[in-house]
Amino acid sequence: MSLLFYDDSPVFGGHEVMALLGLEAVLADYSEPVHFLASAANEKLCQKVTALATQHPHLILEKLPYQSSKFEALRNQLKPARIHTLAKRFRQLAPQLVIAIQGNCEHSSLSLLAARHAGIPNTSYIPVPHSNAEMGARLGAFRDLFAQRLFRLADSFITITDEMARMLQLRGATAPIYIVYNGVDVSRFHPGSEDAVLQLGLPTNRKLIGMIGRIEFRQKQQHLLVEALASDPTLAATCHLVFAGDGPDAAALTALTQQHRLSATVLPWTDPAQLYRALHALVIPSRYEGLPLVMLEALATGTTVLASDRDGMKDLLPADCRFLPNSAAALAATLNRFVTTGCPAPSETLVSRVRETMSLEHFKASFSSTVLALVPRAVSEKSVV
Repeated sequence: MSLLFYDDSPVFGGHEVMALLGLEAVLADYSEPVHFLASAANEKLCQKVTALATQHPHLILEKLPYQSSKFEALRNQLKPARIHTLAKRFRQLAPQLVIAIQGNCEHSSLSLLAARHAGIPNTSYIPVPHSNAEMGARLGAFRDLFAQRLFRLADSFITITDEMARMLQLRGATAPIYIVYNGVDVSRFHPGSEDAVLQLGLPTNRKLIGMIGRIEFRQKQQHLLVEALASDPTLAATCHLVFAGDGPDAAALTALTQQHRLSATVLPWTDPAQLYRALHALVIPSRYEGLPLVMLEALATGTTVLASDRDGMKDLLPADCRFLPNSAAALAATLNRFVTTGCPAPSETLVSRVRETMSLEHFKASFSSTVLALVPRAVSEKSVV
């Protein structure tokens, strides 16, 4: 009797972070072997699973000699031998449940096909069920033609917000859907004072409007925030932009703020807890998201969040803190309203909800109980400590 986690993505991202935290909770609650099949190309993931295995000897890492590709759904159809090979390995390991860690519907989709072929129950842990076209992927509409059927492979889904559950159903999912909210270490995030501003060398005579995370225009859309300020002389005169992180568009972002002569600071990755305390507002103008950890961290701090009216932001934030996605004009209008109303903090109700139901402890307990509830009853009763 065993469980099997599977992740063939070559990239270590936020979803892998949450999956490993959930895995750690499962390992504490489940005494039988737990296999983790990961792409050898994802060195960081393999290193972290190996580290977990030193604490939990019943965790067994197996490195895969391949990785998922941008055209994974099409490749699955063109190379059925891959499915048969993985199904054979699944039968050898004989897990009671396969947990596919899917950043999007194509990542790790091979494991859903193999599990179905082997007759083994499976569940998809997926935070982003968006279409490739929605995400702005190259040849997105073409890829979606092949990806659509992937939503009918899982026996169940674990996702991260009500909005993502609704989107799964719109994409064709008919299997049961369970919601496990992301969680953050709320003990690290709390309101601060003017000291955080001074320590970071930020101006004290302007409204500090920030973004934290990967600097990448296609998804995160830092350029949209720059355009919003550049289009409004009042905002440009009263606000200072703060960007923290790194990514493929970091140099372009610096050039863009200089081109528009905006008051701005682009920081390397820094302690976000300190930065949230300094900011008047965190902005998330993303094209798409799941349930952003930066949003939860900022709200746990008591910092206002202004964001695109979609995905996990739509689930949590009040209407006056959301704006039409992909619109610099809508973002500028929301910022103007925010600045002129005296920068109101998020409600106590919202902050309490995040701190209580989206804490790291709550996430881990919820993830483990959800996964183990999906294990056939006779097995889970014997195996849960």
